[in-house]
Amino acid sequence: MPPSRADLAAKHSRARSLMRAGRSVASVATELHMDRRSVRKVRDAAGIPALPGGTSQPYTVEEKWRSRTRPGVGGHLEWTGEHTTGGGLVMRHSGTFYSAHRVAYRIHHGTDPKGYAKAGCGTPGCVAPEHQIDTAERRVTRTPRPLYDSPETKLAALVRPTDGGHLEWTGPDDSRGRPLLNWRGHHAAPVRVAFAQHYRRPPEGRVTVACDYPGCLAGAHLDDRRTRAQHARAYAALGL
Repeated sequence: MPPSRADLAAKHSRARSLMRAGRSVASVATELHMDRRSVRKVRDAAGIPALPGGTSQPYTVEEKWRSRTRPGVGGHLEWTGEHTTGGGLVMRHSGTFYSAHRVAYRIHHGTDPKGYAKAGCGTPGCVAPEHQIDTAERRVTRTPRPLYDSPETKLAALVRPTDGGHLEWTGPDDSRGRPLLNWRGHHAAPVRVAFAQHYRRPPEGRVTVACDYPGCLAGAHLDDRRTRAQHARAYAALGL
């Protein structure tokens, strides 16, 4: 939808104010998302003289950076300046490209970041200076992935007890909603691991839950083909 006359008038008024303050056509066009030809028309119509060739940038890097931010929710800061085709946040100053995150990091820490700078607050695109961390900080704060020496120890870490002696799965599921246990690149069905751990042997055939708790992973509550046959013989001997 094209902008309304009121929106266009407000944008032109803002453009005139910026150029009277010494801003270049290019910087005004970038900030207000206008093409340079339109900005020049606004400038000429208002009788604002063009900046002489070779005029130095009227703002420092930090000042120009601040003019391209706006407050977000929760203390975050949104970037309103340029984006690369890959989604990076950048700014041009006196012919040089700057990363918005690197400038933000330098504003807060007083030094350039080691490696790359990015928002450490978890909000994509946030450029609040106090929210920036660099590569060195990310290595320190990264939580190491737990290591398991067997599928059984990983299974124990991904279940929790419930009333009645049952065990409930808390790990990831596959595309069909079934519990998925991945250990050292191999997928295993948690019910088969739980059964083998309890009975000290691999299950024969399909493993089923023998209790009334859906998805229970307590080894004593699981049956395979052999235990189902044993139960059937016991019930028959009792006349059940």
